[in-house]
Amino acid sequence: MMKSMIFAVASRALASVGALAVVAAPAVTLAATVQADVAALSVSIQAAVTQAQSAAAAAGLTGDAAAAQVEAAVQQAIAASGATPQQALAALSQARAAMSANGTLSASSSAALGTVSSQVASIGTSGGGAPASGGSSGGGAPVPPPASSGGGGGGSDYRPTT
Repeated sequence: MMKSMIFAVASRALASVGALAVVAAPAVTLAATVQADVAALSVSIQAAVTQAQSAAAAAGLTGDAAAAQVEAAVQQAIAASGATPQQALAALSQARAAMSANGTLSASSSAALGTVSSQVASIGTSGGGAPASGGSSGGGAPVPPPASSGGGGGGSDYRPTT
């Protein structure tokens, strides 16, 4: 009797541990996917910054004009990725660190990344739109409720006779 009871308790414990492992596995996979998305976005941001810096230099742009070109390129890269504000902030931070470490980040590009980071951070806290959308969220003005003049427009006018 005692052996069967111990065996039953042990079996339940193993089943519980197995269920926890199955539940925890998707969370680990999700975290790895998010990290991969952030890393991919960081690479895209670095490429956008490098291309924008080259285009600005070729056009003879400096200072604020060059920063504006880099800013627009970074915003476009983030908007195209569909990343969340948290992912975008992490990718911006990674891109800045990588480009600073390898010496490819100009002063105007650093300023542009700072501006975009501020915009993304404000979107993350205010619930606004993506950086390239101008920060707007949602559509136009809300649609007013229908008039209560009765009849027509929306639903059946059938009334059962009583």
